Amino acid sequence: IHLLIGTNAGALHMFKDAGDTVDETWVFMPKEFFSNIKPLRENYSTTNKIYGVDGKITSYIDDKDGDGIIETGDKVWIFFGLRRGGTSYYGLDISDPDSPSLMWHIDADTAKFGELGQSWSQPKVAFSKLNIASGVAKPVLIFGGGYDISKDDNGVGESTDNVGRAIYMIDAETGTLKWSMAPENATTTFSGGDSIPSSIATLDSDNDG
Repeated sequence: IHLLIGTNAGALHMFKDAGDTVDETWVFMPKEFFSNIKPLRENYSTTNKIYGVDGKITSYIDDKDGDGIIETGDKVWIFFGLRRGGTSYYGLDISDPDSPSLMWHIDADTAKFGELGQSWSQPKVAFSKLNIASGVAKPVLIFGGGYDISKDDNGVGESTDNVGRAIYMIDAETGTLKWSMAPENATTTFSGGDSIPSSIATLDSDNDG
């Protein structure tokens, strides 16, 4: 059994539960959190709370023979945002739990993702006709544009948010944008004024996968 835990120290940890012992096998720290190491070490009581890997983790598991064991040819990908930690989303391939690899990273500075706020929206795995390869639908991730920190201020709701007013759909393997709804530069124009930090529900209404 393997366990994944994100921490506000700015890292994602993988643990292996061997029954009698639980040992850490690796740690992934996004480089955007390197600057947090010093203030975390100093730990001054007057310092504002520091956030790191604060978002929920989503997994995509392709166990080809359905035996519950990840073997050669099977896939396990994980995806997570940072919630209060920033605007980023990350995709990691952990098919070999002892040798993870970074698949992709996007944030508000990535082209076509400028509407991203803090990445509160947990990515949801789905399949779409907008992401077909060799006649087969590849997995996509769908998530909201995130949280606008202006919502922390007094007078919430009195004005339009500046970011987060979007929904994105990306190729789960590559992070490539497949569809978006945003105020501008998007597949579909969104006229709403509020950020979308929640997870997005999906529905396959004719149950064809």
